[in-house]
Amino acid sequence: TRFSVQDCIDMALENNIELKNSQLEIDKARATKNEARTEYFPTVSAQAVAFDALNPMITFGIEDLDNAQLRQLLYTLYAEYGANMGIDKEYSFVQNGVMLNAMATEPIYAGGRIRNGNKLAKLGIDAAETQAKVKEDEVCLQTETLYWQIVALQEKLATLDQLDRLLDTLDKDLSGAIEAGLAMPTDQYKLKVKQNESQLNRKKVTDGITLLKMALAQYIGADWQTMTLSDSLGMETEPTAYYQQPNEAVSLRNESHLLDLSIEAEKLKKRMTLGEALPSLLVGGSTSYHTIFENTKPNAMVFAVLQVPITDWHKTSIKLKKHNLDTEMAENTRRDLTEKMEMQTNQAWFNLEQSWLRITMAQTALNDAEANLKVTQDYYEAGLVALSDLLEAQTLLKQSRDELTDSRVEYRINLVTYRQLTKD
Repeated sequence: TRFSVQDCIDMALENNIELKNSQLEIDKARATKNEARTEYFPTVSAQAVAFDALNPMITFGIEDLDNAQLRQLLYTLYAEYGANMGIDKEYSFVQNGVMLNAMATEPIYAGGRIRNGNKLAKLGIDAAETQAKVKEDEVCLQTETLYWQIVALQEKLATLDQLDRLLDTLDKDLSGAIEAGLAMPTDQYKLKVKQNESQLNRKKVTDGITLLKMALAQYIGADWQTMTLSDSLGMETEPTAYYQQPNEAVSLRNESHLLDLSIEAEKLKKRMTLGEALPSLLVGGSTSYHTIFENTKPNAMVFAVLQVPITDWHKTSIKLKKHNLDTEMAENTRRDLTEKMEMQTNQAWFNLEQSWLRITMAQTALNDAEANLKVTQDYYEAGLVALSDLLEAQTLLKQSRDELTDSRVEYRINLVTYRQLTKD
């Protein structure tokens, strides 16, 4: 399967585990926001109680009267008329029954805690979404880094292929020259050493390609064994076109937005703490029904509750001081990290300029190495220089090509880094 660098980025954004977890964090923040929103709605509760006691909970009779004269009078009346009228001298109540109750309450004012709690939950969503964007940038950078590192090793492998062809041709020519007495057997040994060195370098490069493909495949969710890369190193653009003022670039970064959110969150936490010391008002209504007494009727009522904290002011004032300190710390952190991000942006620009300069120097060195190899090869065929000089010229050419490849890959990675830091 052939993958372009954009294909790999798209797959990484879709399959990367860290990004999936970032999306789950956003979902959690939204759930918290929905939970906070329910504080605006009435709270409704219902209760049902059924009981059957071993003995009545309330027992009352003539013996329970404190007035002795009245008690004696009732005993006399009970003795004369009670039995005939079916009246007991003692009655009991509440031995079994059912109680039903339903109540609804609605907060009218809670010191601003409900409103600020919802604002804080909304900030949580914003922070989670911004953090996900930061993670996306990291994933894109890591994906491109792995991709271009593989491309670089493939370019080096192509250079080794070209060098091996030169060495093979030289080996054939050298064998004939030795038989004709035009070259020394030691030259054959020197050539063999160079071929062994090339073989070892090839093993290192192919192993490096395999490991990097495995890393990239794991990162994007693909099969490394069937993976081939379609993009190659093209011409680079001079970095001047991408430059931005560091302070302007920093103000647009997701990290700066997160720092602003942290300060706003501390301010909202302070307001919520202040709300704990302010009066709160709620209204409500309830309805009830029970079968404990005979001839009971359903009942209903409305009520209002005003709560004024009195002893919490001192405790709240201490909490507010702590929030002031937290806010000041958050502002100090923002100022410190903003300065560091400006330094980071400058450093990224310097790296980009240096890698561009490295490309121009490497290209010049490659041109010189190619010209040097051609001249040395002509001199060698004319018998004017030794084999070791020709092998050295070939080695310099390989090193020059590898240097150009490394510098171009470094430039691409530095460019992606700088453009992420400047939101270009």
